[in-house]
Amino acid sequence: MENFLEDLTEEQVYCGHKVWVLCHQHETGHPTLTEELYNGLRVTRTEIKGILAYAPIAPDFFRQLEKILQSFSPDVVHVHMPNLSAFFLLLFKSLPKLVLQWQSDVVSSDYDVKLKILYPFYKIFEKQLLLRAHVIIASSESYLRTSLPLKRFQKKCRVVPLGISMAKMKRFAQQSQVFHDLQSHSVFMSDHIFKQKDFILAVGRFAYYKGFEYLIKACAQGFEGYVVIVGDGPLKVELEKLVRQLSLQERIFMPGILPDNQLHQLLSECTAFCLPSIERTEAFGLVLLEAMYYDKPLITTNVIGSGMNEVNVQYETGLVVAPENSSELAEAMNVMVHNNDLSKAMGRKGRERLLEKFDIVGVADRIEKLY
Repeated sequence: MENFLEDLTEEQVYCGHKVWVLCHQHETGHPTLTEELYNGLRVTRTEIKGILAYAPIAPDFFRQLEKILQSFSPDVVHVHMPNLSAFFLLLFKSLPKLVLQWQSDVVSSDYDVKLKILYPFYKIFEKQLLLRAHVIIASSESYLRTSLPLKRFQKKCRVVPLGISMAKMKRFAQQSQVFHDLQSHSVFMSDHIFKQKDFILAVGRFAYYKGFEYLIKACAQGFEGYVVIVGDGPLKVELEKLVRQLSLQERIFMPGILPDNQLHQLLSECTAFCLPSIERTEAFGLVLLEAMYYDKPLITTNVIGSGMNEVNVQYETGLVVAPENSSELAEAMNVMVHNNDLSKAMGRKGRERLLEKFDIVGVADRIEKLY
């Protein structure tokens, strides 16, 4: 959500719009920052007092929202959901045109009791906000068709995919190349893995819906190559334990969260990129677009309703396998590693699809037409 919001609003400023972003601090303990200038944007970050089921609690959000609505007088309020603080909008009798960017449903799961308990209360306010919205933007046809909260609001809904900034990706690529040129060997990976020509890369939060345990098990069920999983999260200890139990320490590397230059170095050097998610909580998979920028073929899972299926086209930009299926993941990874011409051809097709459908310039233009 944050990465897309940054790229979208920067493009909107470039196109001549006046844009003010109201968001949360990323961590507790930071004071409110008002009217920070950031690449031509005005940005207000509100202090968060704590976290409730992944949602920031920001009591000052209402005061800042009221101030901006009065002083800025926007023509459009563009809200990215899910967002607990967005419900403060319901306290205003009148609002400008209200656009809801439906990044994801709040998906309850047997894996996550907190969401199961709290969502019925959240749902009450969610429905009221949907009623007040003038337009609702979904990121894919698949997600729109399978979203229960959006089911009764189909006439308001429009599909516009997420996108990324090609200019920003070019800067990242240049920085990662400079970093690579300065290093005689990798300072963030073991030399043993780094020296391998072929490796599969995965990036994401170590949460249940990402399915990383199936990627790890694939290395014990037929894939004999190397895997790098970048990220952190609540399942980190459990995943590290699984790697040890399967004696895969020499073939699976988890370096944690990396700086952009190191992450983009890995994106540029991997053989293929894998997103093995198991639930439609993975609404789109923006990181897939970043891999496509580097001409990388994709391995994704056929999660019903996820936008992954509209990013990665089977046998064209990559391979799509069944979710929670380590054997199919292993087979797909072997195809990528052992069929160099095929994987490179799919990577080139992916880059073409990225430029055609997911460039932030075109995405911002479609959103402007909705405005």
